[in-house]
Amino acid sequence: MGQRWQSKLGTVRWAARVGGMTVLVLLILGGAGCAPKAPEVYSPQEWLEMFKAAGGWVPLPFPDSKYRPGSIIQVDANGIRWIDHLESCRFPEEVLRPEPSIFPQISFTKARELRADALINIKGISAGPAFSKVKKVSLEVQEHGADAFRLLNMKVWLEDPDNRAKVSAVCQDELAKPNRFLVTEAFRVSKGVYTLHDATGAAIKLKTPALGSLLKFEPDVKYEVSGDGRLVIEQPVIFAVRRAVAIGSNFEILGPSAAQPETADAQIEKLFRKASRTD
Repeated sequence: MGQRWQSKLGTVRWAARVGGMTVLVLLILGGAGCAPKAPEVYSPQEWLEMFKAAGGWVPLPFPDSKYRPGSIIQVDANGIRWIDHLESCRFPEEVLRPEPSIFPQISFTKARELRADALINIKGISAGPAFSKVKKVSLEVQEHGADAFRLLNMKVWLEDPDNRAKVSAVCQDELAKPNRFLVTEAFRVSKGVYTLHDATGAAIKLKTPALGSLLKFEPDVKYEVSGDGRLVIEQPVIFAVRRAVAIGSNFEILGPSAAQPETADAQIEKLFRKASRTD
């Protein structure tokens, strides 16, 4: 009877006639309470190769909202660290406003498995008191795009001596330090569906009233819990960069030529591989 219980619908009906209607009712209730099914995921190598094929993008070791175009970052063998953004250097908004970057569309057919803290690296989201129950997340990308920093526009603006005098010397000194780079292009996921997993790897079925124990959201963050208990977030987060260039104290791109600038891209790839253990 146990084997028949595990088989097809006809067998279930037969068992129900023997065991009574209560057994059939329990089956229906059990099916309704199932947690969301864990999606098929990209391997780190597949993720890396997909971004490379889309135009030389390099995935960050861990996605973060801060790494937008115009960010000053430190990259060395020990890791990648966000320092600040050029907006702190007294540049006006019109100089720093990013432009959409043209790139081949990526067709995301699987999810990307991430550490749990990827959620709290999203601007406007922080950990709730029970966040430690979440051990990893699976992201299914729904909307994405890319933005570019208009470096030439900034350099033209700096040709005016009065404009140059407005820029903080502290900022220029920071860019001139070793292992400092300027993010000029960033790949963003603007809407994603996140499946949360517990320590066993099982998917956690979310419910709106209890979500606050896991995550806290700022008022401007757009999110919802889907009918199958997953978290849908509409908030930009940076997943990859391209041409993170070294900039001298005069805001000139360092390297053999403008066509071959000194970039942190290769080092970021190594850090991604190290974090993902794909070497």
